[in-house]
Amino acid sequence: MLRTQLRRIALLPTPNRLSGAGPSKRTLRTGSYIPGGGLPAVPILRPTLWAFAATATIFLGCAAYDVRRDVQNAKRRGLFKDGSVASYEALEDAKRRGHTVYSSFRKPQPSKWHLPGQIGEMLAGHSDAEKLIMGFSALNIGLVGASSLAPGAFMQYFAHTPCFSPNYTLLTSMFGHAGLLHAGINTLALLQMGPEVARSHVFEGNGSHFAAFYLSAGIFSSLGSQFATILPTRTYKFNRLSPGLGASGVVLAMLGAWATLHPNARLGIMFIPGSYTVENFMTALVLFELYGLFIGFPYLHFGHGAHLTGLALGFAYVYFDGKKHLWRPARKLAFGGMKLVKMV
Repeated sequence: MLRTQLRRIALLPTPNRLSGAGPSKRTLRTGSYIPGGGLPAVPILRPTLWAFAATATIFLGCAAYDVRRDVQNAKRRGLFKDGSVASYEALEDAKRRGHTVYSSFRKPQPSKWHLPGQIGEMLAGHSDAEKLIMGFSALNIGLVGASSLAPGAFMQYFAHTPCFSPNYTLLTSMFGHAGLLHAGINTLALLQMGPEVARSHVFEGNGSHFAAFYLSAGIFSSLGSQFATILPTRTYKFNRLSPGLGASGVVLAMLGAWATLHPNARLGIMFIPGSYTVENFMTALVLFELYGLFIGFPYLHFGHGAHLTGLALGFAYVYFDGKKHLWRPARKLAFGGMKLVKMV
């Protein structure tokens, strides 16, 4: 996450009222945390609980949507004629036998030019996960315009300041960017690595699964940056007063997942000649982020905590098989709840 140097936001009491975090109004008035007076405390417990609750909700919500679609596909093929699914295992068996394809049902397109129809034609050859990547990319670029129209409101709702921001900005800050160049770099990186990760055996083009991973990676990357501000670092601790925004935490999660999927590949860096093995590149990147976190680079204000957290999340999700240990249990739990309320 690019850390914009708007430290004056630390003196505004409004975010404190919204989140209930940070110093008291008396502290704000006296300015006891200005240079020489110490730094305000960073809330940890409530953002952590919120992050886990939000991630669980996202995974279960995406899993419920995925289960519902599988049931509809099975019924469309003439299975489960009695109107109900006996068990989750029966649904999985029907899905395997039917070779369910994770792509939206295409309706006949009108012969004359029609914007939704033309968009559908362009996206017809892509999986749901790839369409989702393009949608997130368009949202990232689109919000750059919104930030210029209403910068105050944009910073309040799409930037996360560890000391003062409400918990929900752990999620929304991944869609905000500090300008077109920032958004363009993150979007380009996402479009390069995201589709290959989405097509891997971990996601298999499943848009619901990919959405759960994408949003959860953004939340925990923001939380990782929040945790990093309480470490005994040289300069990063001051980021508790600075708004952070951007999708780079998610991009680094994609990079971690891609590198784990392709350990023998080689990759290049924009504007730097040559290519490097994944092992050498990842080692250099981790050392760069650690140095930036604990020592700091002059004139470079990167979200090193978010980057390191994203890398670790992407690596762990692939290495420990998140599909088997998180996604499938979430689907099974969602099916049980939907079965209980007679939705399937």
